[in-house]
Amino acid sequence: MAEHEIEEIITNFGNELRYVAFQYVRNWVVVDDIMQEVYLKIFLKFDSFREESKLKSWLYRITRNQCIDYLRSKVVKATVLVDEMEDLRYSTNEVVENEVLEKFDNERLREHINSLPKDYKQTLSLYYFDDYTYNEICQQLSKDISFVKNKLFRGKRMLKQVYEKSGLPV
Repeated sequence: MAEHEIEEIITNFGNELRYVAFQYVRNWVVVDDIMQEVYLKIFLKFDSFREESKLKSWLYRITRNQCIDYLRSKVVKATVLVDEMEDLRYSTNEVVENEVLEKFDNERLREHINSLPKDYKQTLSLYYFDDYTYNEICQQLSKDISFVKNKLFRGKRMLKQVYEKSGLPV
């Protein structure tokens, strides 16, 4: 195969083949490497091209196969696995840290709520820890909405004072 024939193939089909490769690997830097391999294979195997199929189909098949080979390679699998492990490690540490802090904050909140009078303790516990709505708290305590709103308003104000006295963030 003559050099000018390779140049003609690259000129006529290069962009299309690059796009095909990108559809597989989704990384333009990797596409450049793959295309070098594709062009080399075209050069080395052009003599085996039988005109039973169109040139474009043959070029697409070589590009596709090169992409698949790349994706199957151990290097990619190892890199992807290591990248995912790194992401997992950092995300897991962050999640665990957030869970510990949230648990600590909830325990501190529970202690402060338990130090309040009974009406406030019940109402605030249902609101903060059981995620009840105002209407659900009314049903649970058999009280009207104004009672619940009043206890929540005053209870929150009392909690704020407790937190301010202890020097903890509200």
